[in-house]
Amino acid sequence: MTPPLQPVLVMPVYRGGAKFARALASVRGAEQYFRRIVISLNSPKGSPDEDTVAAYLAEGPSKVEVIQSGTELPWMPHQYFWLRHLEETGEGADTWVYWFAHDDALRPSGMSRIVDADGNWPLRRGDIYLGPWGMRYDEIDALYDGPTETDLQSWTSFPLAGPLELPVAEWIAQQLEQPTYINMSGCITSMSSFQALRDFPIAKPGGMRIEMATAAAPGNLRVVEFPEPVVITYTSKGSDRTQYAKVARKDDRHMVAWLANYVARHPSAAIPTARATVKVGTDYLKVLARRGSLPAEDWRFRENVGP
Repeated sequence: MTPPLQPVLVMPVYRGGAKFARALASVRGAEQYFRRIVISLNSPKGSPDEDTVAAYLAEGPSKVEVIQSGTELPWMPHQYFWLRHLEETGEGADTWVYWFAHDDALRPSGMSRIVDADGNWPLRRGDIYLGPWGMRYDEIDALYDGPTETDLQSWTSFPLAGPLELPVAEWIAQQLEQPTYINMSGCITSMSSFQALRDFPIAKPGGMRIEMATAAAPGNLRVVEFPEPVVITYTSKGSDRTQYAKVARKDDRHMVAWLANYVARHPSAAIPTARATVKVGTDYLKVLARRGSLPAEDWRFRENVGP
């Protein structure tokens, strides 16, 4: 009997604490939707996060596997740490990976309506799946403590009028022209996306712009949004990622080279890329001339969905 088409869930964890405990607790009701579940602890031995995993595994049978770096790695080296583990344990370029942040929660109700009766996810080669995201708000120094049975806002990075899929270069161009809320958490893409980033001659310095960078891997043709969220992301009211610009400068320089690599392999991507370049350049000139400001991040609400 052919096993169902399911992704491998990977959860990178860095000083996870209570947020990691919340994220891991959400895995229990969703294990059936994943072929493997890999928890990658970015920590030295003796980390409190080890106890969180041990408590979870003590509750009963589980698909969860745990790997540990043994030291605290920077963001991208930790990415490549778990990637190497997947390669060494039999996974290849065509393996689907569900990337899950340690401070979010899985949404099994959404998965149950997307996965078919045989357990197959509707995944198509050449696609990377990003969003939508079910949203809840953490306090600045505390976890969300409201009711969990209430509806969630569903946020999208796509135009509200549709479509739900765009060519990679067009989706990135729209993000550069008018940034929206985006989050790597809940992303499903082939393992080749992460391998291509790792093997590119110019190293990516950090985790900023990771959604666009992962989408621009040469094997991806389309960015696709699921019909409803398969992840709940926790954010803080008032945060705006466009304010991270100074931190992201090195990643921006990498992104220029990475997009040029994509255009070289997909010449049709040149048109939206050039359009976005003109728009971004014009915006910066207005800022320098004190005649305008950069566009604020658009928190694009699509609809309310159940928990």
